[in-house]
Amino acid sequence: MLDEPYRWLEAISNRRDYIEDQLRGGSPVVGLKYDDGMLLLTIGRGSRKIFEVHDRVALSAIGHPADIERLRMMATDTASVQGFQNSVDDVTLHRLTNFVLGPTIKQAFEAIFGSAYIIKMLLVELDVRGEDHQLITLNYDGTGRANHRAEVIGGTDEAETGMQKYLSAADTSELSLIAALQLALETWTVGWELSLQQTEGALAELEEQENTRSEATIDPERLHEVLRNELKEGEIEAGVLQASRRSNSKFRLLTSEEIHAAIVDWL
Repeated sequence: MLDEPYRWLEAISNRRDYIEDQLRGGSPVVGLKYDDGMLLLTIGRGSRKIFEVHDRVALSAIGHPADIERLRMMATDTASVQGFQNSVDDVTLHRLTNFVLGPTIKQAFEAIFGSAYIIKMLLVELDVRGEDHQLITLNYDGTGRANHRAEVIGGTDEAETGMQKYLSAADTSELSLIAALQLALETWTVGWELSLQQTEGALAELEEQENTRSEATIDPERLHEVLRNELKEGEIEAGVLQASRRSNSKFRLLTSEEIHAAIVDWL
């Protein structure tokens, strides 16, 4: 097959369709910069989805649990070795994504006789000076994109596009942790709704609604209603890289009490 490029391209196309179908139901993940660091948020139904990689690096992902765990351990082990052998300053998100995770995912995707990773990843890095935080997404084919303020991953391209549009219409400058949590939850809800839209009619209706919204926003009341319904079975999971934290590790998961206090009067 390697000698027949058209068959290889067809196999890659089939693989892409299969992985995208597997990812379709994944719970979106939202990453935001706030006034004391970086926030990662998703809503899950059991297994944990937000992890520390190193002192100033964290990740979340959607996809097959075994693939997420394998790549998480690869990132964590690489960061630990680099930090021990060289310096913690050598543990950067750029190195982890461009020289470790990205090439590994790309190679597995293109090696059609092996198993590809069913995964999308969102990684964040805290800059200790507070000037150059990083958010990087990695797709199942090894491609990625970077941002300094906000980034998302979702089960479909439509979900990611919708979340990005929602964030671009919001004021993401100087967010408090509570404001960041609330904005991230609204953004998650936009992505989740879009992921659930399967028919062309539903998608067309949603696009028409988006076109008629002022300032590209979505009715908060509708979002809150959808979110309340999802929280009957799901649970908010949020982690931060907190610049003011007095330890080498800046990562911590928010407690249920902190999350409840942030949304009890808002939701």
